[in-house]
Amino acid sequence: MTSTATVDTKKAARRELSFHCTGCLREELAAIEAAGRAGRLDHTGNWTPGEILDHVAKAWEFSIDGFPRDVRIPWYFKLMARAMKGRMTSGKTLPAGFKLGKDADFFLPKPGTSLEDGLARLRKVLDRIDAGTRCTVPSPAFGAMTHDEWMRLHLGHAQLHLGFVRH
Repeated sequence: MTSTATVDTKKAARRELSFHCTGCLREELAAIEAAGRAGRLDHTGNWTPGEILDHVAKAWEFSIDGFPRDVRIPWYFKLMARAMKGRMTSGKTLPAGFKLGKDADFFLPKPGTSLEDGLARLRKVLDRIDAGTRCTVPSPAFGAMTHDEWMRLHLGHAQLHLGFVRH
């Protein structure tokens, strides 16, 4: 997609994906990489495939290494997030169309991230997880979370964003 107009991601075409483990996600990454090499990779959302991969990896890294110190979540958002925690950590695809607030720039992908760099960053964090690194950092929005809750959240997050990538 080459348009500079903002896409309404609630309405954008998206593939339905289901990742039950990091292996499932790795299979999708291999398919994306192959499509990129063949020149047939496209996307339907506002971010390029490389930016999507960067964003998904960044979220995973925060749950392992910590969030920026200056993250401030409004109390009403925390209240809403904690009420939705069960749905968000169920492993189901996260809802499309969520708009990050202006104070959440830290969560945005690096603009112009190449497909190769996005793949490398996400694979690096998956390597850490597969080697036994645990997601244990409390979420600024959801509060304390188990490793399994984090994993289901991350896989549902990946399902959402990678659904906008067509190969």
